[in-house]
Amino acid sequence: MSIKNLERAEKIDKSYADVIKDDGFKMFFAKELTRQMLFNTKQSTSGGSEVFSKYSKQQIVDWLQNPSANEKNLRNASVYMFLSSMHYQRLIVFYSSMLLWKYVISPVQFEGVEDEGGKESNIDSFRRNYFKAAGSLETMNLPDMMRIILTSVLREGIYYGVRWFDKQTSFLQKINPDICKLAFVQDGVFLYKIDMSKIKEEDLWKYPKQFEGMFAAYKKDKEKWQEVPSEISICLKADASIVEYSVPPFAAVMPQLYKIADAESRAEVSADMDNYKMITGKVPTDADGNPLIGYDLVEKYYRQIAGALGLNVGLALSPFDMDSFNFEKSGTTADIDHVQRTVANYWQTAGTPGLLHGISNNTAGVMKLAIKSDESYLFGIMDQAGRMINRILKMELSGKYRFKITFLPMTIFNAEEMIARYKEAASFGLAKSYYAAAVGVPQFDIGGLGFIEDKILKLDEVLKPLKNSHSMPNDGAGRPLSNDDDLDDAGESTRANDTNANR
Repeated sequence: MSIKNLERAEKIDKSYADVIKDDGFKMFFAKELTRQMLFNTKQSTSGGSEVFSKYSKQQIVDWLQNPSANEKNLRNASVYMFLSSMHYQRLIVFYSSMLLWKYVISPVQFEGVEDEGGKESNIDSFRRNYFKAAGSLETMNLPDMMRIILTSVLREGIYYGVRWFDKQTSFLQKINPDICKLAFVQDGVFLYKIDMSKIKEEDLWKYPKQFEGMFAAYKKDKEKWQEVPSEISICLKADASIVEYSVPPFAAVMPQLYKIADAESRAEVSADMDNYKMITGKVPTDADGNPLIGYDLVEKYYRQIAGALGLNVGLALSPFDMDSFNFEKSGTTADIDHVQRTVANYWQTAGTPGLLHGISNNTAGVMKLAIKSDESYLFGIMDQAGRMINRILKMELSGKYRFKITFLPMTIFNAEEMIARYKEAASFGLAKSYYAAAVGVPQFDIGGLGFIEDKILKLDEVLKPLKNSHSMPNDGAGRPLSNDDDLDDAGESTRANDTNANR
């Protein structure tokens, strides 16, 4: 017990055993403890560290034939590959880092607001609930929270977690998926149960206070699978079409990693063989083949020569005529090409443009279309995440006016395109909040930021408008240059060679 906690106990005149039963103290203590638990979240939820074995290619293939019975094995294999293979890690991080998680807040089933006057007017109620929703979302720190969740979802197939929260703070605690299973679907969101027999009673302080009720129900009814209350439940699944089990979405490409390792190993052996030399010496003999030098003298010269040779040079003595030779193969380049083809096949199997991961490809147009396909896959998970957040807002907000969140379909690849689209819409007076969110202004900050700029700093008076194409004469000829991303192969060649310079 820390000095701060002892002082707290003495202040309220309670014993430590009584203090730890206080809900406010447990919330305070859990928040303080998370700063220590972050280095080993697996231990904080399962009671021990996880040790992963090295899996064989055949094991993974066999498990994929019966995924429902090998859910845990496939999940552990995916985590192991994430830690041991840079190719697999880059694949997961590529997808988990793509979404920007920008959002806007709008009312649910809005039918208008009429100010009835008085102390509790409809407009005041509407404004109060809007800022309550905005504040709750701001506390969640959604971009960072969702990026962490998505990494787990893509690596393990599903994310089980619980939410700690109050008016000032909010954070997630991941639950070991080995003790969880899906239970229900509510408002399009997965809810799950936990095997309470896997949690020790003395470890209940590591979890939200609702776990005490779950543990008591387990002891009373002897039913070990207890549903996590919906107000703290967080669950996101990679493939929402399968509810019976969860499988890492890229489990099918894990066998390809072994092919890469085999190809690299063969290339290394080939390179070693290329650098290995063998030198032979001939022992003189008479016409009948009898040695003319004694064995002791031959051994003496052999040792003298061998001591002067490098590590990759061998020496042999023989009475036969021999010459120096090496183990170099004629197809050395083919080994390197084989590694490149194997790695390229891996990214192709994963459905991800290899050009983004160091694989040569001259077709920029095809790459752009492939990225669109990757984005569409993530948008499905993003919609599921939106339903999960809206369920939280539905439980936290009360009253006549409720609000929902809408994630913008923005990624690191289409950000410029989407900002231009929302800017054009805003110029016609439509969805100005979308444009603000797209350029990075949080919904919660729009009002306050505008007030500071206009009323406090008076930026509209101090700063002059920036010069742009609308306020400057067009002194140059021709249309503006196209974006590099919009050029095809011929366009890239034209720009590189400056072919149009004199036109």
